[in-house]
Amino acid sequence: MIPPNMEPAAGRVAFAYDRMRYHPPEVSGRIATAITAPVEARFKDPHFLEIGVGTGRIGVPVLARGYRFTAVDTDPAMLAVFRYKIAGVARKVRLLQADARELPFEKGSFQAVISVHLWHLIPDWQRALLEALRVLEPGGFLFEGWDESLGESEDCRIQERWREILEGMGFALERGRHRARLLEVGRALEKLGLEPEVEAVAEWTEERTPRQSLEAIAERLYSYTRQVPAEFFARSLRELYAWAENHYPDLDRPYPIRWRFVLRRTER
Repeated sequence: MIPPNMEPAAGRVAFAYDRMRYHPPEVSGRIATAITAPVEARFKDPHFLEIGVGTGRIGVPVLARGYRFTAVDTDPAMLAVFRYKIAGVARKVRLLQADARELPFEKGSFQAVISVHLWHLIPDWQRALLEALRVLEPGGFLFEGWDESLGESEDCRIQERWREILEGMGFALERGRHRARLLEVGRALEKLGLEPEVEAVAEWTEERTPRQSLEAIAERLYSYTRQVPAEFFARSLRELYAWAENHYPDLDRPYPIRWRFVLRRTER
């Protein structure tokens, strides 16, 4: 098997991201309830903002409940996929291509701001955090969410093998930025006198094949893959695919990955 021999196109990556980074319907429902329930209990007709909305895996189940919803992202391809998914239910939805560090909204415009898997993608994340708090109405909520794997899986094994291959080629792959950044943001919130509360709101098991794990790396769906220069990327993929063909009798035989979704809630 030969891996893709080109950098992934933006549109294809957006659809691949939407396909791979999904939540089962019952999990999406639990996440949406955990986000909307405290807001609905405090505000009449609340307005939700999601920054870095991506393809809308968090936003769609929220707006499907009839709430006013505004979504921003810097990636037009991601927004295009989101727009396609909400065709017919977009009456209360506004989608904007905008930077989370310079939100085009007045102070106190929203009763809830949602950020999922975003902070580690922004070098000067402090600006984005302050912007999120600025556009929140007093008493409103900042929701930060992330997927967290439970235990080891073949997906982890494949990613680790790729890291070893790159290391052998002289490139040190840096991982763990997401978790480290979450700790930084949590400390920043506490320094501002706020009191974040963390809760695991859903658990589920995903079936994934080795081929899908390989494709996720080849499509650069994980943020850490984007730090690898093209010359290392292509060579390492060829070696990784060759290793996988020898290691797995069937690349399409699924294996389980156990996940949970964690939500950090901070009252403004």
